[in-house]
Amino acid sequence: MKKTQNKLCFFCFILLILITSSGCQNLFIPTNVPVVLRNDPVSNKPSPQQISIQSYTMASPGVVQDITNSGNNLVLFTFGTTYNINTYNTETMQLSAFVNSDKKALSALYDTFDTGIYYAEKLIDPITGNVGSQIIWSDINQNTTRVISLPEENVIQHFGIGDSGQVVYANNNNQIVLADSEGNRKVYSVLNNYNILAVDFINQEKGFIFIATDPQNEERTNLYYAKMKDDSSELASTMIAENVSSFDINDLTNEVVFIKNSGDAQTIRTWNTSASTTNSIATGNYKSVRFTPNGERIVFTQTTPNSDSLLKSIWIMDANGKNPLQLTAPLNINSEIICHPYKSVLFFSVEKSSDSISSADEHTLSQTYQLTYKID
Repeated sequence: MKKTQNKLCFFCFILLILITSSGCQNLFIPTNVPVVLRNDPVSNKPSPQQISIQSYTMASPGVVQDITNSGNNLVLFTFGTTYNINTYNTETMQLSAFVNSDKKALSALYDTFDTGIYYAEKLIDPITGNVGSQIIWSDINQNTTRVISLPEENVIQHFGIGDSGQVVYANNNNQIVLADSEGNRKVYSVLNNYNILAVDFINQEKGFIFIATDPQNEERTNLYYAKMKDDSSELASTMIAENVSSFDINDLTNEVVFIKNSGDAQTIRTWNTSASTTNSIATGNYKSVRFTPNGERIVFTQTTPNSDSLLKSIWIMDANGKNPLQLTAPLNINSEIICHPYKSVLFFSVEKSSDSISSADEHTLSQTYQLTYKID
């Protein structure tokens, strides 16, 4: 009996040490479920602010792509026997079919006025087997669908939205195209013939921000800015930073936030068109970054050093890099973090673990969460 008591005391002692050393937070974390953590694994810098999850719900199966300007609807992808684009009403919590196709959708965004959805669709030539993609627009009531890109164009997956309902994309000729759902289009040739990988439109400056392959090093991608000119279809670009992997634009503040790779770590930096240099605001192991719609904060994901690189935790900090706060435990996130336009609500998708997939949903491998938070 005494030996049993000693063993029990020893076990409790070891458990107490583990709990204490983990900050009382990291031992018992449900798999792929949002959990609030306040232990910064990178800097361990305390913040005077506190954050809490008010609620989280499993919104819908699928991978979230975008949210309307009203915040009432999401667009998601689900993959089954066909490739489906669905919409989800955040108020009624109803999922509706939007597009069902045998072609895989690569990305999707609502247009400026929420009247339709632009999406990139994968194409495979039945004769040559060559893989390409095209941009399509469908109105929100599914009455009209138009192919926006030209048949000879192969468009990039990561496109953006202009200020008047247009889509901005790059094609296989390394051109940037600004087009709308009515068939109007303007083509811009980028000097230096960059291989563009992602592009967006900075509205107030009437210019383009894009990531392109470094002409001197194909393994490195740089961030560039090119301003439109009324009398020219040519774009002279300026390099913002080297070795960039992700960026986002906030139209209210006219700022760009991006991740710069620096050896084994990354830095989050900001830039605007009036600045001659970028401003480094945080250092860590970052995977994605974006502004909240009001431009006051930045939401980002990061991995913990020496951990599974597929698992990312969600964080939020002030736009100047101060007061970083951790929102979730590490999750297998496979979408962008989508911010509600005027509420403290995030939407993101998590890949299901194989043991949680039943035969009824074997083709639905992702779940989108709705997470409401509060910062005090």
